[in-house]
Amino acid sequence: MNVTFEHTTVIYDNDIAEVLIGFVNHILIAYDENTLRRLVADYAEKSALDRYFVYGFGKHHFWLAQKRISDPEKVFNYRILIVKF
Repeated sequence: MNVTFEHTTVIYDNDIAEVLIGFVNHILIAYDENTLRRLVADYAEKSALDRYFVYGFGKHHFWLAQKRISDPEKVFNYRILIVKF
């Protein structure tokens, strides 16, 4: 797994940094795509990940982007991180 941060995170709530760092710590133990998928689902279930971020899987990567402050239905135009597998 190769985790690359591509952009800064906007910290508009005290929980955002904790959720993001916890998420990164969680996904760093993944050794393949299936493990990564399970870890993401597990962390999303146990945290506020879906409250602040949107994410998805491409053919050979996982991406994470941040929801906007003003309208949580919208997302910033950039990814925060990408994980290549």
